[in-house]
Amino acid sequence: MKKVAITAMVLALASPVMEAAAGSYVVWGVGSRRCGAWIDAQRTNQAKAEAYQSWVHGFVTGAGFAREGLKLKDVDVRPETLTKWVDEYCLANPLMTIERAAVGLLDHIAAEK
Repeated sequence: MKKVAITAMVLALASPVMEAAAGSYVVWGVGSRRCGAWIDAQRTNQAKAEAYQSWVHGFVTGAGFAREGLKLKDVDVRPETLTKWVDEYCLANPLMTIERAAVGLLDHIAAEK
């Protein structure tokens, strides 16, 4: 019983580092953090904010690579515009993960095939 409790505690502590997402992939790094952490970083910690932004930009880049021929809507995709979109999403959804915000961003900018 002690082993089960220790294992559960270790898994609970590890969850911010790696969290299974909806779908068939695993979220690594800061993408598993909550949107509340994104908002806090944007306000108080430039280094963390840049790391979170870089993760989102990398996620979008990777999705574009994985989906060969990904077409974009006629929207502004400059990094600062993408960051602003995630800011707004996270303000409205502080308990969602940064990965979920990135998926929403991708839905916002990707055109139907």
